[in-house]
Amino acid sequence: MRWLFVVCFCLAACAEPEPVQNPLDYLRIGVDPRVEALAIMRDLEREGYQVGRRIDESRYFAFDAARGPDSTVRIVTVRGPTLALQTPDVRAPRRAGVALAPDPRPDFDRDGQRDIVIAIRELDRTCLAWVQVDAEGFVAAVFRPNAEWGNAPCVIDIDPTWPRLLLEVSVPDLPIPDARVKIPVHATVRGWGIDELPSAKSRWEREIQPREAALAAAESVGDPVAIERLSAELAWIEHLREPKGSTDAGVPETEPVLEAAGDGEEAR
Repeated sequence: MRWLFVVCFCLAACAEPEPVQNPLDYLRIGVDPRVEALAIMRDLEREGYQVGRRIDESRYFAFDAARGPDSTVRIVTVRGPTLALQTPDVRAPRRAGVALAPDPRPDFDRDGQRDIVIAIRELDRTCLAWVQVDAEGFVAAVFRPNAEWGNAPCVIDIDPTWPRLLLEVSVPDLPIPDARVKIPVHATVRGWGIDELPSAKSRWEREIQPREAALAAAESVGDPVAIERLSAELAWIEHLREPKGSTDAGVPETEPVLEAAGDGEEAR
């Protein structure tokens, strides 16, 4: 009987020990963007907001909502609520409304994850904010204009198939507030730069030729305000088209405000 006990003891000693379960296996890093966004939408609907467009991607969930003059755009990633724009907002007094821009949406880094374009309505124009979400759930602006290109930069149009866009800027150091020009911009190996490729030639001509004709007409009737504005715009276009190195410095006034992660209460 003693030998049987010894054999059983040896077999038990030779058996592989059962692996210990790692407590971290039970933990899930981050949140489910869709579940979190749906909870925020329910809260907004209880406050009288009507949810509009929704974008459900693998890395993020984005939506817009409105209640009369109040509007908001939210982006939720695995890190939780990561971006919130709203109106009214004392930090952006020119902002009259925000919403998700319609498709098609660009994919700047060609990673298969479509970016987000937000339409920011001002009193006399609508500007586009272009952002993307990386694999870790961080939101970042795709385009940042060079501050030397002009004041009050506003992205008017984005090409969804190619990294290029149309940017409107105000002519600096001019007392006339409505002196603005539109400039084609494209991505380069060094960042973003003014587009002088042959494909952009027609865009420049549409900016120059009507102004030259309007300037001749203003001079013929002696309209000093129009003459000053048109002359300043043509001079600024010529200045921008001078060969320069491109940079991506500067932050547009319509840059989305990144807010601390949380339940989004502060953005309502």
